[in-house]
Order: sequence, then C-alpha cells, then structure tokens
Amino acid sequence: MNISVLVAVSVFLAIACWTDLRTMHISNKLVLLFACSGLLYQMLSYGALHGIEFALMGALAGFVPLYLLFLLRGLGGGDVKWFGAFGMWTGVLPTLQLMIYSLLCAGGIALFVLFFRLPWLRELAMRVKWPWGSHPTTSGRAAHFPFMLAVAPSFMILIAKG
Repeated sequence: MNISVLVAVSVFLAIACWTDLRTMHISNKLVLLFACSGLLYQMLSYGALHGIEFALMGALAGFVPLYLLFLLRGLGGGDVKWFGAFGMWTGVLPTLQLMIYSLLCAGGIALFVLFFRLPWLRELAMRVKWPWGSHPTTSGRAAHFPFMLAVAPSFMILIAKG
C-alpha cells in the first residue's frame, strides 16, 4: 500500500470510526466520497479501464461477503458500504485481509462482551456505561457495538504486516 493510499484510507477510517463510535452510524455521504475518491485515484493511477477494473474488483471483494452478514443482521449497512469503498482504494487482497482481521477482532470483542453476563462479573459489568444500546448484562438481549471498533485495530495489524 503506497503512502497516498495509506493516508487517504487512514483519514476515511478515522472519520468512520469517530462517527460509528459516537452514533453507531456511518454516513452515506462519507462512504460516497470515499468510494468516488478511490475510483478517481485508481483511474488516475492506472488509466480509466484498468483503474475502473481494479476499483470494481476491490469494491466487490469488500461489499459482497459483508452484505451476506448484513442480511443475517450481523452488522450495519454503513460497514458494508465502507468496506466496498475501502476495496476501491486498496484492491481485493488487502480488503479481504482487513475483513478477516476485523471479523476475528469483532469475535474477540463479542466474547469479551459475553463475559459481562457471567454471574460473578455481572455486578461489576453493570457499573460500566454501555453507550451502544442495550447493556450486555441485560439477559436475553443482544449487545451491540460499532464494527469500526474492530476495524481500526485490524487496520493497524494490516499495516504492520505490510
């Protein structure tokens, strides 16, 4: 990943994280700007035809697998669209790598949240403010957290692995 792509993707990730952590929502305007700028970058870098092909393949790699999770109510539509836009910037392989790292990290977060339901931890966990809907200690209800909470550290892993 070259420095231009790294900077652009980092900025869009930071904005998406900020809004997702605060509101559990990623703006369509942000994702559209992310996607259009990625397409433009690819077209300027590789020519119109190859740039469009690269961006489209990356977008499909980011969008299609997560859309299936969206249909199962595993994550929100903004996350799906964000990954499609990420793919336009980075291509298929980095997008799939980030997706796998993010899903593994989200699984770790989900396990941590499940520990809040253990009887001996419930009382302590109830003291922790949960800003994203139902508190994890509430029995019978799903605890939600912003997916970008898993994407941000996963992106750092992706960068570190280079």
